[in-house]
Amino acid sequence: MWYEVAGRLDPLRYTAHLLDFRGAGLSDRPLEGHDFEGYVSDLRTALESVGECVVVAHSMGGKIAQFVAADRPAQLRKLVLVAPGTAHAYALNEKHRAMAEAAFGSRLRIERFQAAAMRRAVDPAVMERLVSDALIAQREAWFGWYDRGRAVDFADRLAEIAVPTIVVSGEHDPLAPPRRVKRDVADQIAGALFVNLRNAGHNLPIETPAELAGIIDRVA
Repeated sequence: MWYEVAGRLDPLRYTAHLLDFRGAGLSDRPLEGHDFEGYVSDLRTALESVGECVVVAHSMGGKIAQFVAADRPAQLRKLVLVAPGTAHAYALNEKHRAMAEAAFGSRLRIERFQAAAMRRAVDPAVMERLVSDALIAQREAWFGWYDRGRAVDFADRLAEIAVPTIVVSGEHDPLAPPRRVKRDVADQIAGALFVNLRNAGHNLPIETPAELAGIIDRVA
């Protein structure tokens, strides 16, 4: 998801650490920890390993980053939340759960889902990379977030976030609508700046990589 953004950052100024949560990408496939606490643990461990940094997080990762940021870890300098999930709980929906079940391991259904989440067209090679990455996801990870992560609510903790924060949304995001992101995320973090990117959907790192790289460059 982040290659196009990372490739636009000055390598003489930045070192990019791209995190795959457990069960995804190139990370290990443990049978346990596929829940909110497990993914929070993954991010905390990464911060301890990397040291002082700017955390840039998208979608599910954005919700996890908010929770960790509320603990005020010493390593966190600034926070960029990109089309983030909110700190509110999301009700489980059997229809959506069945759709997730049907999509697991299905190239066609995964590609359709990703395309529906976006507003801008992306290079076919980028889409292929995104779909191929989803196809190797561990089953426990695929359903762990849906079953045991989305329902976590910590909205009362957002006021504890004390680092400079930018919240970025896509104008036509069907999964994290800008009005909700502004109300439930940006407006709840003291001093947070809200940026709404026009003609963009949910997958901003591949839809608007130049804009995101520019935002990171200004923040960092």
